[in-house]
Amino acid sequence: MTVRAEITSSPAGPGLPRRGVVRLRALVLIRWAAVAGQLFTAAVVQWGLGFGLPVLAVGGTIALSALLNLTVSLGRPASARIDDREATVFLAFDILQLAVLLYLTGGLLNPFALLLLAPVAIGATILSLSSNVALSLLTIVSIAVLGVFHQPLPWRGPPLELPDIYQAGAWAGLTLTTLLITLYGWRLAEEARQMADALAAAQAALAREQRLSALGALAAAAAHELG
Repeated sequence: MTVRAEITSSPAGPGLPRRGVVRLRALVLIRWAAVAGQLFTAAVVQWGLGFGLPVLAVGGTIALSALLNLTVSLGRPASARIDDREATVFLAFDILQLAVLLYLTGGLLNPFALLLLAPVAIGATILSLSSNVALSLLTIVSIAVLGVFHQPLPWRGPPLELPDIYQAGAWAGLTLTTLLITLYGWRLAEEARQMADALAAAQAALAREQRLSALGALAAAAAHELG
C-alpha cells in the first residue's frame, strides 16, 4: 500500500517539505484508512472465510486506534502541524497497534505482517534521522517478539504450524527490509531535499540579480533625464 503524507513546504522555497513538520490531517487520514482496512479484513476472515478470530480482542484493538484518531481530530484543527516528536509518537502507536493485532492473529505467520513496514516507510520521508532510528528499532523489536510470542493463526481445523526455518526467514526478511527502507528512504528523500533547496537558493539569487538590474536601469534612465 502506498501512502503519501501532506507536509509543509520548506522555508527556502517551493520544493520538498522540511523534515520534522507534518500536517496532522495527513496522518489522521492515513490512520482512518488503516482502521477501515483492518475492519474489512477482520470481517472477511471471521464471517467470509469462516476462520475463528478473537473478535473482542481484535475489535477492541481496532476501536482503540479509531478512538485515539477521533480524539486527535476533535482536539486540534485539521490544518494543525505537528513536530518531529509528535509525529514519531503517532507512528510508534501505529506500529504497536499493528503488533498487537498480529500477536492475536498468528504473528509472523500472518501474511499481513508486511504492514508493519508501512509506518517505517512513512517516517523515512518526513522524520529526522534520530526519529527514524527509533521507529526502526521499535519495529525490529516488535518483529522479534512476534516471532516468538503469538496466538495461533486463524485456521480451519488444527492450528497451522510452519517450519522454524521458514519463521526465521520471515523474521530476517522483515528485519532487513525495515533497515533498508529506513536507510535508503531517508537518504534519497534527504538528497532530493538538498537539491530542491539548492535550486530554490539559485532561483532566489537570480531574482535578486534581476531586481538589481531593473533598479540599475531605472537609475540610469533617471540620470539621463536629469542630464
